[in-house]
Amino acid sequence: MSPEIKQFIEDYAEELVSGNAAYFIGAGISINSQLPNWPNLIKPFAKKIGINKLDGKDLPEIAQYIINEEKSNRGPFIDAISRKLRKNYSPNAYHEAIVKTNLKTIWTTNYDNLIEKAFSNTTVDVKFTDEAISRDVPDNQIEIIKMHGCIHNSDRSDIIITQSDYEDFFLNKPAITQRLRLDLLQKSFLFIGYGYGDSNIKNIITEARRLGGNNTRQHYLITKDKINDRDFDLWCENLRRYGIRVIKINDYADLLLILEKLSLRSRGKSIFITGSHDTKNNKDVKLLSKKLAIKKGIILNDGQSSGLMRIASNTFMQTLIENKKDVNKRLKFFPNPYAANSKFANDASLLPVLKQWRIPLLKSTHIMIAFDGGMGTKAEIEVALDWGCTIIPFFKDKKRDTWQLLDNTLLKERVSKYNSNYITKVKKNKINHIDVLKLIRKIIK
Repeated sequence: MSPEIKQFIEDYAEELVSGNAAYFIGAGISINSQLPNWPNLIKPFAKKIGINKLDGKDLPEIAQYIINEEKSNRGPFIDAISRKLRKNYSPNAYHEAIVKTNLKTIWTTNYDNLIEKAFSNTTVDVKFTDEAISRDVPDNQIEIIKMHGCIHNSDRSDIIITQSDYEDFFLNKPAITQRLRLDLLQKSFLFIGYGYGDSNIKNIITEARRLGGNNTRQHYLITKDKINDRDFDLWCENLRRYGIRVIKINDYADLLLILEKLSLRSRGKSIFITGSHDTKNNKDVKLLSKKLAIKKGIILNDGQSSGLMRIASNTFMQTLIENKKDVNKRLKFFPNPYAANSKFANDASLLPVLKQWRIPLLKSTHIMIAFDGGMGTKAEIEVALDWGCTIIPFFKDKKRDTWQLLDNTLLKERVSKYNSNYITKVKKNKINHIDVLKLIRKIIK
């Protein structure tokens, strides 16, 4: 990975952590789900009007020609596009990395519903009309703004597909336009799934120009490099005028790696400590919590459960107070499912509900430090693995449910990247809080 890309990840991760970032997703993200790309969608219609080659053509303009030939009847064209996009496609690895990223707002020009599908375990608020754009979004929901409509829900007139649709967009969609203006000013966009000359990028640039060029925040576009292509280089340079910096990659696999790194980095230096609800006292967790509170920038995610988690949170908070640190900036609280029903700790039938409740907490967690626990703790660790967290086991009791997780392939892989001997030391009962702190430093450096 080049120094430029590493620096970009560093810079953009800060925007994600601060809540000032939004992803802007294009059709390229859906291609790995076997969806037809835009040229293949309109190719049969283009041939009917005598256009056999689409390379280098302005595709919304071609769509306009098709509608013109249909005497402005959009119905058959939109219906045919809809049939192709309504097939049972599944989200891909790019979508999964996006879902695991700690962000609140996603813009897209895609018509398909793969983004919504990918967020199947998270509540989303999908907006594709002017009427919906002003709707308030609860803190625990992800906002997905489908700028060009949704082929699954929109009326035909809401689909932005032809040249005239693009030209009239800012007139016909004033509320979405105003929201776009605000986000261009207040958020740092990351454009993914767009390539050289994409008409959608031109559309965004038009709005950036209306704002006055350099008045927007720094935005980024990741796209595949066209080596030794002067037109491409000039296009990239021109985007800088509108605050869009192009990050060039050699292969699309590089994009997935970047998104996965941003997913974890978006959570900042956040740590969640879990363990048995029956724990009354634990010297290790107290020592560890004190050290973490002293360490600059560490945020403790508090799931507000009793037992070991309460010991960790109380010790962390007390240490912050003693050192005159701002508690509000270092502690982040999440709903406690156990307060609603104490059976979550030992009722196997409730584990699916517990896991669902814990998603917001673990999606915001970079590192989980897991102490011995029962089925509830084990369930939380399993959710953390699903959501990309790095788990640091601090197990000492072979009789507890959590011990068997030491053989979990995913858990071992994530820890071994930073210390290949760590799991072996845990199994030999030779681990202490200093080993955990050293591992944390490597993970969040």
